[in-house]
Amino acid sequence: GGRGGLWKREKSKMGDLKLLGCDDTMKNSEEEFMMGIDEAGRGPTLGPMVYGSAFCAVKDEQRLKAMGFADSKTLTESKREQLWGDLQSAGFIGWDIRVLQAEEISRGMLQKQPYNLNAMSHDAAIGLVKQVIGMGINLRYLYVDTVGDPGHYQTKLQALFPSIEVTVAKKADSIYPIVSAASICAKVPRDVILREWRFDDPRIGTDYAYGCGYPGDKETQRWMRDNLNSVFGWPNLVRFSWAPAMEVMDKNPRAHGACEVRWPEVDGEATAEKQQQRQQMECFLSGSSKKQKVERHRFFSECKLEPVVAW
Repeated sequence: GGRGGLWKREKSKMGDLKLLGCDDTMKNSEEEFMMGIDEAGRGPTLGPMVYGSAFCAVKDEQRLKAMGFADSKTLTESKREQLWGDLQSAGFIGWDIRVLQAEEISRGMLQKQPYNLNAMSHDAAIGLVKQVIGMGINLRYLYVDTVGDPGHYQTKLQALFPSIEVTVAKKADSIYPIVSAASICAKVPRDVILREWRFDDPRIGTDYAYGCGYPGDKETQRWMRDNLNSVFGWPNLVRFSWAPAMEVMDKNPRAHGACEVRWPEVDGEATAEKQQQRQQMECFLSGSSKKQKVERHRFFSECKLEPVVAW
């Protein structure tokens, strides 16, 4: 839908969110465009981090301001949802959204070579810019709410997109209306995804009173206590790489009613005891004349089991 424009919908557990919208008249136009990027959900233990972008012709900036965009965190939920609807129906604003689900964040941060949240954030923003350029948008100005040091981030983006004038700033969503629009594109979809999340099977759980998802929220803390599986932890709503989850599953599981899981050793991580056993086995297999007494496990003694020396 949308006057012949390009739309990308995300259904399943996200309701019917339009993650990408661009009217055909915006593509391959000679008009200069500007783009803003912001995120929502960087800090919560529950739910995704969402990167939102908005773009429009530079000549339409005053129309954008007149719509009343501001930092999404300063607006009420109803006002944010109203602006989200207005943005989609405006006709002169495009948007593109990248959803990083909790399980994707956990997988990246917990892999052998950690893929940290800043790197994920940078890559998400870079991906949005590349996609918008690839759609034929004549992008000339980019405004980004910073992740980390704004100077370093701006230099990085400017090197990647030399034909675009890049501005990275703290609180960019309260300075530039196009970033304010992007903050709406991030915050509202995140709220929808979190609100509409469901257990894969109602037999697993039906408790959806998980609060706002931030570590300090009492309802979130209560939900994590009540919905902990002693072996598997929590469903895919939870970021296992976040401190509240790691405290339970890795650092002190028994204190929280979870099972302690001991993984097989990998190369280079064997204990001194295992190293000694390995040396003893190597000595035996090599036929060394030096006899070493190997203590038998008490299990064999208690069961009256003896080694077979002849058949």
